[in-house]
Amino acid sequence: MKTQTLLLSLLALSAWTASAQVDIPLLNTTFDLDQLQCSPSGNCATYGISGWLSGPETSLLKASSSQFKGVNAEGLYVAALGNTSGTGSILQTLGDTLQANTTYILKVKIGARSDYPFTGYSAGLVAGNVTVASGDSATPVGGAFVIEEITYNSGATPAQLGKPLQVFVKSLGTGQADVAAVILTATPD
Repeated sequence: MKTQTLLLSLLALSAWTASAQVDIPLLNTTFDLDQLQCSPSGNCATYGISGWLSGPETSLLKASSSQFKGVNAEGLYVAALGNTSGTGSILQTLGDTLQANTTYILKVKIGARSDYPFTGYSAGLVAGNVTVASGDSATPVGGAFVIEEITYNSGATPAQLGKPLQVFVKSLGTGQADVAAVILTATPD
């Protein structure tokens, strides 16, 4: 009887463990690895963001409360995508690959500056350079952030099985979309 109880407990534990959510490692998820020495403002920015491949018209911005409500005196680091000259983007290829029977959840904290036009964005989970899920429906008001949550269930035989996972975010139009955080989780089905 003890052996049967132990076996049932182990089976229940393994079923619970199999469905546990796992954080997939990303580099510089809150864009604060690079420290800018300027005072927070709409002009405290530099091109290039550690851990991310940055497209044109993309910068690391150390924003102040003039750009986003509630920012403390030290400032808030964001990936500033786009400007009046064109669109911007960030891309990161991860160390993990697309697995079968897994639900992925990508969360992107997207913001609109209070002192700059917001013209939209598109965020996506990519595997082997193919977008498997994307979103663009979160609509932040000036000076605030919202969370875009993108869910992808890979199914039993995904076409991109074993391909490297990537996270991609781009701005639309000639405004700016600001990203304050990116998180990706995976839960085996």
